Amino acid sequence: MDTILNYIAPFLFGACLGSFLNVCIYRMPLNRSVVAPRSRCAACGIPLPWQHNLPIPAWFLLRGRCSCQLTKLSFRYPLVEALTALLTVWIWNSHSPALALVYIVFSYALIVATFIDIDHFIIPDEISLGGCLAGLLASFLLPELQGTQFHFQALLNSLLGLLFGGGLLLGIAVIGTFLLRKDAMGMGDVKLIAAMGAFFGWQAPLFIIAVSSVAGSVIGIGMMIQQQKRLGFGLKMPFGPFLALAAILWMLGGKLWMENYLAIFQN
Repeated sequence: MDTILNYIAPFLFGACLGSFLNVCIYRMPLNRSVVAPRSRCAACGIPLPWQHNLPIPAWFLLRGRCSCQLTKLSFRYPLVEALTALLTVWIWNSHSPALALVYIVFSYALIVATFIDIDHFIIPDEISLGGCLAGLLASFLLPELQGTQFHFQALLNSLLGLLFGGGLLLGIAVIGTFLLRKDAMGMGDVKLIAAMGAFFGWQAPLFIIAVSSVAGSVIGIGMMIQQQKRLGFGLKMPFGPFLALAAILWMLGGKLWMENYLAIFQN
């Protein structure tokens, strides 16, 4: 029974929600409803039968093509579904049920933001600004989210995290723009980390910005080398996915890692 509740059920739930996240990733940048109409073939327009919407196995059973054989289906579909399923299991088994549910929902929003940013270099306000409001509300209703038992204290901590996270990254963006003489970062990234601060408190943005900057630098330099580009800052790369990765690491133990790191300098 424990195996079903802790692993199988969260995995299946996450996989099914991953299928819905794929719909959000595709439709949100087009300003289309994510609930209607039902999924259909992009080539022939025929609604997909239920068995072709099964998360993960369906793509392999169809050999990466729509049933009409006119359209290739991106491998991203099973990737997002598997990622969502595994992340759901991991978070569910890392926190109390209430806290895990909040983190799981927010991680789903981060997955959508990541792949939209990769495709379009934007982060929808529904996720970033909506995340700010959701973080404030969730912190008030679940003070555990901010490490306290008091509702208004949790709300205050959430607001502080929102302002500190957004303000910190905005300051970095302004300095970067001044030094590079061009936009160093989009406002979508600033609003996204403000939402992260609203959910996690003011300490999290320090960890998230540090980790995402290191990860982004390593991958960015690697891409420049691979493409034989000079280090002239000519490579355009979305920063949202690295913020999302760092935020997920925070949910999976980043606060403890940061506390242990800081303790080294206190001894």
